[in-house]
Amino acid sequence: MIQSILINRLPKIFLVSVLAVSILPFDGFADEPLPELPTIEQQRTYDRLIRELRCLVCKNQNLLDSNAELAADLRKKTHELVVEGKNYQEVVEYMTDRFGTFVMYRPPLKTSTFALWGLPFLGFVLILTVIIHRIRKRSQIHLLELGDNDRQAADDLLEKRKRDSSS
Repeated sequence: MIQSILINRLPKIFLVSVLAVSILPFDGFADEPLPELPTIEQQRTYDRLIRELRCLVCKNQNLLDSNAELAADLRKKTHELVVEGKNYQEVVEYMTDRFGTFVMYRPPLKTSTFALWGLPFLGFVLILTVIIHRIRKRSQIHLLELGDNDRQAADDLLEKRKRDSSS
C-alpha cells in the first residue's frame, strides 16, 4: 500500500527535488580572489578601477559587484595592467579603446557622450516647462465677452430675481 502511494507520487517528488536543488546557491564556479598587489598605491588604483568600470553584461553593475564571467575576466585584466605598472588613466584608456566609453560609469563629457550627459537635463527642463504651462493655464480666468443681447438677458434675469426675492 505504502509502496504504491510512493510510486504514484515519485514523479512529483522528483520534480520538487530538482526544483529545490536548482534554486540553492551554487559556488562551484566562484572565482578565486586575485592576489594582493605589491604596493598600497596599486591596490588603491585597482580598487578604484573595479568600482568605476562597468560590467558590459550586467545592467548597472560595476566590476566589483558583478558575478558575470566577463566581469571576472575584466577584473583579472585590470589586475594584470595595474601589476604591469599602468596608472589609472592608462587602464581607463585601455578599456575605453576596446569597449568604448560605455565601460565607464562616469564617461567624460565629449561630443560623443553629450547625449548621456545632456538628455536627462533636457528631459527635466521639458517636464518642468510642461508642468509650469499647465499650472498657468489652469490658473487663468477666462472672462467671456457678452454681446448686447446676452447682457440684456442677464440684466432681465437679475431684475426678475430681485422682484421675486422682495415679494
